[in-house]
Amino acid sequence: MKPFKKEKLSDIIFSQLENMIKTGEYAEGQKLPSENELAKYFDVSRVPIREAISKLVSVGYVESMQGKGSYVKRLDAADEFKEYTYGEFTKKELFDLLEMRALLEVEAAGYSAVRHTQEALSKIEQALKDFEEITSNEYSIGLKADYNFHQAIIQSTENNYMIQTFQNLERVHRNALEYSLKLNVGKPRKREEVYSEHERIYLAIKSQNAAEAKEAMYLHLTNMRRKLGDDRI
Repeated sequence: MKPFKKEKLSDIIFSQLENMIKTGEYAEGQKLPSENELAKYFDVSRVPIREAISKLVSVGYVESMQGKGSYVKRLDAADEFKEYTYGEFTKKELFDLLEMRALLEVEAAGYSAVRHTQEALSKIEQALKDFEEITSNEYSIGLKADYNFHQAIIQSTENNYMIQTFQNLERVHRNALEYSLKLNVGKPRKREEVYSEHERIYLAIKSQNAAEAKEAMYLHLTNMRRKLGDDRI
């Protein structure tokens, strides 16, 4: 038997953990073993374990909580969008998602401007800072920082239905976001433009200017659609 190629270890571990979650070996709400425990179980280093867990998070099976570990999430939302796996998006599917995001997130930006608490604003600001750091590394995709920025805005609306809708789309949203962000890798000017759009949204929310926040979010999502070639706008 040939040894596993190192670059494939994380995918192998991801598949096994995914199966353990789907079969109920790790139940909804249950905490996964630590990285050290999983590394010992699979007889590998922590690197492929960390990569496998990150992928579980990105597809919506697991939620990582800083300082607390990783927990199994509800599977119904992830299963509902299981056809949207990385690398299988058509442009039509991507454009449809961005169109729907505009309906949700433009209004959310306006609500965020007038409803945000100081704590919520701090989370948006931190996500923006994280994205700025990623922007300086032209070969980093920046998926987590970008997603966290939009998620923080949605959460600041304090509208549970908006928040739940956003969460239900986490898997497809992350995959589509990764697809679009990869187009900017190695293009510092494009990455700086995206950061500037995020900054404009944040400053409008901070100043409690709902109209400006909505306009900035609309422009951000519209620019993304144009960049990807959506001819419906």
